[in-house]
Amino acid sequence: MARVIEAQVIGNVAAMGTSTPAATDMPYLTIHEVLRAGKRRAARRKDLTAAQSTWDSEGGANEEGERPGAPAASHSHVSG
Repeated sequence: MARVIEAQVIGNVAAMGTSTPAATDMPYLTIHEVLRAGKRRAARRKDLTAAQSTWDSEGGANEEGERPGAPAASHSHVSG
């Protein structure tokens, strides 16, 4: 079994070169952009919560995924 010494390991890593992380290639966000994105997310969550509440109060979907009161789809099962 070959012994690997620390100098060889350091030399191999240096020969491979270092890759820069992808995150460093992206521009930094300003505090205003971060806060604006947070406001948008909060507004989107509020809208989705309101829509879910409306859906639930109207009865939502039944077990088959259909709205109550909607015309029933014809589910014919053919057994052979």
